[in-house]
Amino acid sequence: MVQGLSSAKAVLALLSEEDNVVVLFALKRLSALMDTFWHEVSGELAYIESLAASTRLADETRRLASLVASQVYFHLGDYSRSMNQALAAGTAFDATTRSLFTDTILSRCIDTYVEYQETAESERGELPPRLETLFVSLTRSWVLENETMAALKEMVGFTVRARRLDFLETVLRQSLAKTHSAEILNFTFYVASVLLQDITFRRKALRLLADLYTDGLATIDYYSLAHCLLFLGDVEATSNLVCGLWRGGNRTVAYQLAFDLFEYGNQEYLSGVVAHLEKQLGVSEQALTAQTAPGSASGAAPPAAAAAAAGAATSSPTAVPESPEHKLLSVLSGQVTTNLNVKFLYSRCVADVHVLTHIKKMTDSRNSVIHNGTVVANAFMYAGTTMDGFLRDNMKWLGASQYWAKFTAVASTGAIHRGHTEEAMRVLEQYLPKGSSVPALPYQEAGALYALGLIHSPLGAARDRTTIEYLAENLQKFSANVQMVHGASLGIGLTAMGLQDESLYDALFTCVTGMDAVAAEGASVGVGMLMLGSGNDVVVQSLKNVAYEENQKEKVIRGVCMAMALINLGREDEAMPLAEELLESGDPWVRLGGCFVLGLAYAGTESTKTIEKLLSITVKDMSDDVRRTAVTMVGFLTFKDPNLCLDLIRVLVDSYSPHVRYGVTMALAVSAAGTGNTAVIEVLWEMLEDIVDYVRQGATLALAMVMVQVTEKENPKVRDFRTLLEKKTEDRNEGRCSKLGYVLAAGLLDAGGRNCTFALHKQRHRLDKAVVGVFMFLQYWYWYPYLLMITLAMQPTCVIGLNESLELPEYTFKSNAPPSTYAVPKSVQQERKVKASEVHAVVLSTTRKEEELRQRRHQGPGSSGTAAAGGSGGAASASATGTSGGEGGAASADAGADKDGGGAAEQEATFETLHNPARVTAHQFAVISHDVDPRYVPLKPKPMGICLLRDTKPELGAVQLVAPVVLSDRDEAAVPEPFTYP
Repeated sequence: MVQGLSSAKAVLALLSEEDNVVVLFALKRLSALMDTFWHEVSGELAYIESLAASTRLADETRRLASLVASQVYFHLGDYSRSMNQALAAGTAFDATTRSLFTDTILSRCIDTYVEYQETAESERGELPPRLETLFVSLTRSWVLENETMAALKEMVGFTVRARRLDFLETVLRQSLAKTHSAEILNFTFYVASVLLQDITFRRKALRLLADLYTDGLATIDYYSLAHCLLFLGDVEATSNLVCGLWRGGNRTVAYQLAFDLFEYGNQEYLSGVVAHLEKQLGVSEQALTAQTAPGSASGAAPPAAAAAAAGAATSSPTAVPESPEHKLLSVLSGQVTTNLNVKFLYSRCVADVHVLTHIKKMTDSRNSVIHNGTVVANAFMYAGTTMDGFLRDNMKWLGASQYWAKFTAVASTGAIHRGHTEEAMRVLEQYLPKGSSVPALPYQEAGALYALGLIHSPLGAARDRTTIEYLAENLQKFSANVQMVHGASLGIGLTAMGLQDESLYDALFTCVTGMDAVAAEGASVGVGMLMLGSGNDVVVQSLKNVAYEENQKEKVIRGVCMAMALINLGREDEAMPLAEELLESGDPWVRLGGCFVLGLAYAGTESTKTIEKLLSITVKDMSDDVRRTAVTMVGFLTFKDPNLCLDLIRVLVDSYSPHVRYGVTMALAVSAAGTGNTAVIEVLWEMLEDIVDYVRQGATLALAMVMVQVTEKENPKVRDFRTLLEKKTEDRNEGRCSKLGYVLAAGLLDAGGRNCTFALHKQRHRLDKAVVGVFMFLQYWYWYPYLLMITLAMQPTCVIGLNESLELPEYTFKSNAPPSTYAVPKSVQQERKVKASEVHAVVLSTTRKEEELRQRRHQGPGSSGTAAAGGSGGAASASATGTSGGEGGAASADAGADKDGGGAAEQEATFETLHNPARVTAHQFAVISHDVDPRYVPLKPKPMGICLLRDTKPELGAVQLVAPVVLSDRDEAAVPEPFTYP
């Protein structure tokens, strides 16, 4: 309480005076007394507001009346009105004075301004001029006060939220002028690319960063600049950057940028960069085609001729063209990366064929679903390794496939040989069309066309279009055959993904409108992949017209909806009108398309409004298919944060609808794929006991996708899961639906020879092909051949070091963890051998009693006091001497445990030395260090995948290279059954 005053009534009485000076004095006095007597002043609030609006008073008096009214509203807790009155007070409100009232009003003003800026322009109202002025003055003063990096980062976040590019530029330039470091730019890049959901302002911020990365830095951060240009999709600037480095003599950095761009870029972007570089570097298309491996495909030549050409190409001592310019373009198009990955997966494959043999043995080949699932599991397990020995060794068993199962079986060969483009035609020679106008074996030949697409899917740019032309010719040639159209359409979509070729679109769309439902669905998917991410309104409208046709077939509508979703991949707010239109349809299959569009358009953005819309559909829609799909699409929005996905849909785990519960499993599978997230695993583990078979199937598949490459040391449930898969596969009473899940999960868990993981994003970049692969994989609910699409999301986990000549030098680095932490799991035969060695001899009770009696007789009648001890020792002796084999087995088991697990006899090392190229799991990258090799160091910090190495001691001369890997036509025989040497 103010000293000497017990009430403000006397001051309030002065407000009724006519003299402006007296009223001004009273208002100043009330403002000073407000914290103590606000409850008395609030009774005159209406009169004070009338003074603020009075025309007889001076401007200063009216502004002060507004300030007093603002203070009253503040104490009453009405902060919105308090802010409005403070803004009306103008200069009477001193924003520089620090008090609870001032800080609250300023905070409210900032929140209001930010909320206004975040609102779409079409929905904005009128912003008070005083609010704009106040915000600008505050921001300018705060910008000048920033000294520490923490304060700068706060200011960056503030200006980004406020959508003020001018202030953001001021903050960044001031920081660069002081530090000449890219730290603040990298932080801003993270905020803009990950946290900022406004796609329009994001592009403006990234454009600003692209300019600043080359201005004011002591050393240009080329890698961050390239990532920035990749987010912008700026083809011309990217090609200029790479070309400038190349011509400036910094070719090693240019190579590394090319590898990074291929790893993170989509096909449309890479094709544009390659086309620009061809012009800038003066590389002719004819010379390019001549130096490219001719065995990749051949449109006009028969398969035998193509195979011969491929054989001649592979006999060349080098896998890349000799010209440095061609090497660079080969890196950008993905040929070098694909070749290296294939050789790595082949040489490091540790998949256990006994798992497949056990499944084959324990299941009935007459059960077509499980039989087909085993074939697909084999494709998952050996994807990209080129090892198809299981299929070739079981041709009679494979012959049980019928109709579309044959299609899938042949297509699985493409998944196994994924990336093996040089031998594609030779591998598929016996299945490809032979030239007749009518296919002799339509399912096999169509599957081969699909396989051709899977083989070429890893490439990033279609430099050699012969494969695409070959598929297009077959599409046109067999346009009356349902199977051939379906296979050729999927093949075209995979090989020409994102190219937006009009002639290919016309050929595919003709099949959408004039073919059987199965062929039309395949052609629709082909259109979607061809126009991936383009947002082409003309194509979308054409597809929409097909979906709205009267009496349209379900498969056609679903295929068209998938195509529209693929076309709008990553378009975010641009796709929202289409999604809302589809969701308002009375046809559940069209509403299904609306969910597809939302999931792919906002993939990885964590958009709050979109998640709310999908969750609303999950609980309100009447169609089980729509509800299941809606909750599944939440996984696509949150695949950068699995914990967010789990928090959003955890309550749906107990939903009464099994379709929603299945959707939960798939959402978690998508969001946590390859992460080994413990919380997600716990939730999915509980769902393995669901009473509905397809929910159990979904939980099994999801666990396999989440647990891939997770070891027992990281999560003990991995061992339990493998045991569960083996047990359930053997169970004759297990239902067909759930057993299919167990079979497929066995393949997913050992994806790519146990050297691959599932990744939908990397280094903040959405991997478009991986997103497409997982999206199409989930459509196996309706069509099993889509299962093979998940190979698009398989990423080899390795470190492959290259020198400036793109050769593999001998290079070592260190994993700072015990070898067993990230070791490959034991094979089935090794596990059985360990279990057999752990079996101890069983001593029967009758044997124990007889042994006790025998001991008593030997000891005599006077030794009864030691009978118990003697009996115990006798039993132990019997078990030791009478079953020496058991003891020996136990001893060997203990020795094996000490050897494998680091027992007391021999302690396990705390680190492991790895040699180039090396298998490094996704979690293992965190403990990798590159400080042990005496000569080479990585060009960029924390390398993953393919990295260029810098030679620190070139004066030592030539370095020893890693022995080249030669892909064999016949993979090695399986490990034989264990035996005991006599």
